[in-house]
Amino acid sequence: MGGIDSIMKRRLRHIVWLLLLFCGAANAQQDPQFNQYFFNPLSVNPAYAGSRGGLSAVAIHRSQWVGFEGAPTTQAFAIHAPSRDKKTGYGLQFMNDQIGPKNTISVSGIYAYKIQLLRGQLGFGLRASLYNYIFDWSEINFEDQAATRSTLNGTETYLTPSFDFGVYYSDKKNYVGLELTHLNEGKLGIQTDNVNLSSASQQRAQAIIVAGRAFVLNDKFTFKPSVLIKTANNQPAFVDLNGSVLLNKKIWLGLAYRRGYGAAFITEYNFSKAFRIGYSFDMSLTELSRANGGSHEIFLGYDLNLFKSRIVSPRYF
Repeated sequence: MGGIDSIMKRRLRHIVWLLLLFCGAANAQQDPQFNQYFFNPLSVNPAYAGSRGGLSAVAIHRSQWVGFEGAPTTQAFAIHAPSRDKKTGYGLQFMNDQIGPKNTISVSGIYAYKIQLLRGQLGFGLRASLYNYIFDWSEINFEDQAATRSTLNGTETYLTPSFDFGVYYSDKKNYVGLELTHLNEGKLGIQTDNVNLSSASQQRAQAIIVAGRAFVLNDKFTFKPSVLIKTANNQPAFVDLNGSVLLNKKIWLGLAYRRGYGAAFITEYNFSKAFRIGYSFDMSLTELSRANGGSHEIFLGYDLNLFKSRIVSPRYF
C-alpha cells in the first residue's frame, strides 16, 4: 500500500503542477480560496473596505493538502479603515501564495465609496493590484531532463497589474455582494528562448457572489447561513455553502461544504471587541484525501476604534 500511495502522490503532484502552470486561466479558483472568507469579507469584495467602523487588520495563514509535496501554502495580510464621515473606505492587501514551482506575490490598494440605502449601506469598491509571478523550473522533474532543461531552466518572473470592481450591501442582519475580478485579464507573458507560455498563462475575469443572513434567536444563540459562488469562462461554478452559529456572543462554530471538493470545520473566538482568532480544517471527499492530511487555516483579527465612535460587537459580518 505504501508503494501505491507514493506513486499516487507523485502523479497527483505532477498533475496539480501542470494544471497550475497551463490551465489556471480556465479555473474558477485561479486565486487562493480561504474557508474563513466571511470573517474577512474584504478578501472577496473591495466595497467592504471601511465597513467595520474603525481600523481593522487581519492576517491569515493557510496550509493546504498537508503532507503532499509541493502543496499550496498561502499568507495574506489586509488592513482597512473608513474616513471620519464613514462615506469612504481605504485598504491595503498583501498576499504570498506558493505551490510547487509557482510563487505569486501581490500587493493591492483598495478604495470604496458608500451611500445609505434602505436600512443599510451600499458600497462600491475598486481594487488595483500588482502581481509578481515567479516560476522555478528547477523544481520540476521532467521526463527528458536534458532536452527540457535547454528551454525551461532557471527562474522566470513576470509582473502584471489587475483591476477588480465590487458592489456590497449590508444592514444589521443581511449582506450580499458581487465582485468582478481581473477585469483587464492580464497576461503573464512568461517565455524562454524557444517556448512561449503566455497564451496559456493569463488571468481570467471571474464573478464572485456572496450572501448571508444572521438569525438572532436569543441573546445566546445566532445562526448565520452564507454562500459564495465563483464563475469564470463558462466553467462549472465553484459553490461554498456555510452554516455557522454564534454562542454567547463569543464563539463562532461552523460547517462548510464545497461542491465537488469536500467539507470544512470553522471556528472563531472573540476575546474582546478588538481581538479575535479563528481556525479551520477542511478535508477533500475525493481520491485526493488519500494522499494528504487535510488543510489548515489560522486567522487573526484586530479592530481599533479610530474615531471614538460606537463599535458594533459582536459583528455578524
